[in-house]
Amino acid sequence: METTSLQNSNGVLDRGENSSLRPAGKRAPQAEETEKNRKRAAFEDITNAKNGGVEASCNGQVGFAQSYKNPVYSSGSQDALAQRMGSVGLETSYALPTQVYGGGPCDIDVPELGDHLACAEVANDIFANLRKAETRRRPATNYMEVVQADINPLMRSILVDWLVEVGQEYRMCSDTLYLAVAYVDRYLSVRAVPRSQLQLVGVAAMWVASKYEEIYPPSVDDYAYITDHTYSRGQLAGAERDLLAALRFDLTQPTAKTFLRRYVKAAAAELDLAYAFEPLASYLAELSLLDYSALGYLPSMLAASAVLLALVTLEHRPWTATLAHYTGYAPKDLRHCVQALHELALAAPASQLPATREKYSSTKQMGVARIALPATLPDWIFQ
Repeated sequence: METTSLQNSNGVLDRGENSSLRPAGKRAPQAEETEKNRKRAAFEDITNAKNGGVEASCNGQVGFAQSYKNPVYSSGSQDALAQRMGSVGLETSYALPTQVYGGGPCDIDVPELGDHLACAEVANDIFANLRKAETRRRPATNYMEVVQADINPLMRSILVDWLVEVGQEYRMCSDTLYLAVAYVDRYLSVRAVPRSQLQLVGVAAMWVASKYEEIYPPSVDDYAYITDHTYSRGQLAGAERDLLAALRFDLTQPTAKTFLRRYVKAAAAELDLAYAFEPLASYLAELSLLDYSALGYLPSMLAASAVLLALVTLEHRPWTATLAHYTGYAPKDLRHCVQALHELALAAPASQLPATREKYSSTKQMGVARIALPATLPDWIFQ
C-alpha cells in the first residue's frame, strides 16, 4: 500500500491531496484499489498557515469572533432527501410521554423512572453537577495569544478536521471526538507546543478519549498506523503521559455533546420533532469544534444554541418552557452564540476543512449538512 507521510520535508503537518482517508464512503480514488487495508490520513500543509496557504482558501469561513452579518446561502445543490427534510411536513419521531405540572415545564425524566441505566431519579442532580464542572474544567479562551507561539487557530482547525476523519475511520462515537478536542484545548492552555508536535498532541488526546468512551478503543498500533508511523509507540506513550500530567488526570469533561442529548429530549417533550432534528443539532454543535473562538462559550450554551438553531431551521417553535427550564437559558441569552453558529453553518459548504460537513452529508446522518438554513435570523426568535 502506498502511504502518505503526515509531515512534509519541513517537519510540519501535511494533509495533502493524496490522503487516502475520508469519512465513510468518501475515500480517495487510490484507496479504492486497496480497500481491504486500513487507510491513513494526512493533514493539509500548514507551513504557511499564518500568511497564505490554507488560510487564503478559508477566508469564507466565519469565526465566532467576527461580527454578525446576513450572508446568503444557496440551496441549489441539495438532494431530494435534504429538500424533504427542509420542509415542515416531515415525519416525526421524538414525541415522548411526559407529565406536565400546572402548565409549566414537562418532567422529561418521568418516562424513564425505574430504569436504572437512565438514572432518571437523579438526572437533575447529575446535570446540575455537570453545569458546575463545565466552568471548572474549561480551557483558556486566549491560549493562542498567551501560551502558544508557533501555532495558530487555523492549525488547530486543521487538526480537529483530521480528528473527525480518524473518528470516522475507526467508527468511534461523537463523544470521543468532543472529549479529544477538549483535552487538546486544555493541554494547549498550559503547554507551549511547536507546530511539528501538534499532531502528536491530537493523537494522544484521541487515544485517551477513546479509552474513556469506547468499549473497544483503537490500540496504540492503530494510532501509530493512522499517522503513517510518524510517531513510534514510545513517543505516543510519552505523549499520553505528558497529556495526563498536564490535565492532572482529571478526565471527566462535560462537552456540548453531553448537554445536547438532554436538551434534545427537552425539546421533544413539547414539540413533535422531525426525524432530522437530532442529527441537525448534532451537526451544528460539531461545527463549533473547528472554531477556536467557540471556546468563549460554555458547552451547555453551545448545545442550547444548536438546539435553537435546529428548531428555527426546521420551522419548529423556537423555544419552550421545558427547554428554558432544563437548559437554564432564555433565547435572548443565546443570541450571539446562535448567530455565530449560523454563520459557521452558512460558510461550511465553501470551507477547505470538509470532514464534518461530509460526515453529516451521509445517509446515516440523514444528509442534514445539506439542509438549507435560513439566510437571516429574525429578531423575534430571541424574544
